[in-house]
Amino acid sequence: MKRFAMTIAAAVSCNLALAAEPAAYISTSVGSAEQKLALDGIGVSKSDTAFQIAGGYRIAPHTGLEIGYTNMGKAEISSDAARASSSPQSVHLAVTGMWNGSPAFAVTGKLGAAHTRTRVAASEAGYSVSESETHTSLTFGIGASYKFDTDIAAILEYQNFGKIVKADGADLKGHVVLVGIRYSY
Repeated sequence: MKRFAMTIAAAVSCNLALAAEPAAYISTSVGSAEQKLALDGIGVSKSDTAFQIAGGYRIAPHTGLEIGYTNMGKAEISSDAARASSSPQSVHLAVTGMWNGSPAFAVTGKLGAAHTRTRVAASEAGYSVSESETHTSLTFGIGASYKFDTDIAAILEYQNFGKIVKADGADLKGHVVLVGIRYSY
């Protein structure tokens, strides 16, 4: 009975601590996306501007869930006669973890699944082709946040989307580095 009472007391104290801070959040970030193409042993890497919109809910003091949308910009490769481009957009669902280094500073991590739709286009000598590829892959990220007050925080994060296109002899990988703001409510 004593163990049961201590378990109830611990659960109540965790919920009271969690209630002291907002549990839900929305964030918006902008930064750099890098797309790495490997095609028959040849590698090409291109960067563009990326943005992300995400929302989440903290289900325990150090654990939460997040859903987000990321646009990784457009990567283009061209020569005198040919041009190719890719434009990935991803939706992710992840479990998040947070470690507070101080009341204002936290280190965060995420692990989940990303469903990415990539528009791939190519043209050469008056002929062009365009199609969309979809791929679901593991996504993971690490970041840091600094709270200005209980509701507003600056965020910096890295998120890797793994292979976003996997086709015959070609793999396209993508990741982003973002800076933004998070509003908790």
